Amino acid sequence: MKRLLAALLLLASPATAQTYADYAAQCRAQIGVIPAFSCDDGVSIPVTVNGQIPASYTKDMTCDRPALLPNGSDSDGQCVPYSRILNLSDSSKQISVMCRQKHIRAADSMDFDEIDVIAHNPETGATCWFQASALSGQSIDGTTVPPATDPASATYFNAPQDVVHDGCGTCHDNDPFMYSPFVGQVWSHVPVNPFGPYAQVNVPGLGFDAWPTTQMLPRDSTCTGCHRIGVYETCGQLADWATGQAIPPGANPLAASYPLSHSMPPYHGQTEATWDVINSSSAATLKSCCLDPTQAMCNASEILNYLQ
Repeated sequence: MKRLLAALLLLASPATAQTYADYAAQCRAQIGVIPAFSCDDGVSIPVTVNGQIPASYTKDMTCDRPALLPNGSDSDGQCVPYSRILNLSDSSKQISVMCRQKHIRAADSMDFDEIDVIAHNPETGATCWFQASALSGQSIDGTTVPPATDPASATYFNAPQDVVHDGCGTCHDNDPFMYSPFVGQVWSHVPVNPFGPYAQVNVPGLGFDAWPTTQMLPRDSTCTGCHRIGVYETCGQLADWATGQAIPPGANPLAASYPLSHSMPPYHGQTEATWDVINSSSAATLKSCCLDPTQAMCNASEILNYLQ
């Protein structure tokens, strides 16, 4: 990942980077207007300990379903409560918002550490990414978030080249909307399009088009009955975490033991022995394909898109 992000930094150098207005205009044209919203309208993602909401939360505590996206060394850990998910989708576009807490605040606080917007056109695959990040020791007011596709919102959201540097698409390498046990608790509030077209909206010099675009659909795999496999982060620690081969930071004993240690397929209701019979062969094939996607059984190809 470090090598890829270093390359992206070069691609998005100040000499060639386009303005926020240029990117916003492309996103309006390819996807549509992203409306203003309030994080207060989002649904709070639970953070539980042994199946229960704890009486209080503490820094660096462990929990049943820790956030898989690292919150950073200066955060309160992977089990920070009261992040919110908001679905702004309509008949022509899919828009998912996360108002992310990285520090412990009150349940009704509208101060956040990061606000992320993913906008997607399910017909063409066009996808845009907007992010507002708080400076160290500060927060972002999520009471009224301005429309991301308005050029005037450049004073609220990060510059597009900074979003490229953050590398969102290196994790979301198979789909705009990715499942995790943490977000999966409110999955009904997240739009999905797991086999649809997918491509990054870009303007010259920004570097969104350098994010990975290769998919794998290994033959006879239980994994690809629900989604395709991206060759970058899906092949990395995400696959290990989902199949019990590694335990994510912030996991408590419940999260580190079966069945929570095996998050794929979600809510499978199988004994561990049954899971192994049904899925262990597919998991092994996936590991092999991740090491060498050129194998015929991996069915590697570029993700289809109809970007204009």
